[in-house]
Amino acid sequence: MKIKKQEILARIESLSRTRRILVQILILGLICGLFWFFYLDPARDQIAGLERDIQSLDIDIARFSSQAARLPELEKELGSREKELILAKTLLPEDAHALERLLASFERLGNEKGVRFLLFQPGTQELHQFYATRNVQLRLQGQFHDLISYFDELTRLDRLVSLQSLRLTPVAAQQRTDENVLSAETVLLVYRSLSPAELEARQ
Repeated sequence: MKIKKQEILARIESLSRTRRILVQILILGLICGLFWFFYLDPARDQIAGLERDIQSLDIDIARFSSQAARLPELEKELGSREKELILAKTLLPEDAHALERLLASFERLGNEKGVRFLLFQPGTQELHQFYATRNVQLRLQGQFHDLISYFDELTRLDRLVSLQSLRLTPVAAQQRTDENVLSAETVLLVYRSLSPAELEARQ
């Protein structure tokens, strides 16, 4: 191996100056090429990948910073939603039995106000996405101020009740003992929330 190196050096020395320079340039170019191929090019790809990662992290940081800045607002909104949920649960009976108790309270309230029930007819139940509704047809008889007081008390119940229609008409003279007796026909719409089992069944 040592002899071959000496022969190579001797041959190079025997070349003209111009050719020696060209050989040196060729050798230097070969070394530079190998250095580029095995070191610089992979390092450049690695740097490019790191730069892409940094850009992605900068985007994430900006997004998370924006979300963090909105955190107090979101916490306030969450608190408001929780209050609305509590109120909704208060206003809506949570099951059919609670709804039946609510319907019974309509009649009990009417008796307390001196109103006579001629018709109390709960209708069929209609299911919606998160709640159910049921209409109730009422025909009442009583003095004007008693009827008004009764409907006013209905609006004050801690349950969601909607007055769909109301018609007041004087009672015929032969059917009444007081000049102020009226007949009231109304349709109420009562609401209740669906139970977890009902919600699961609808999904």
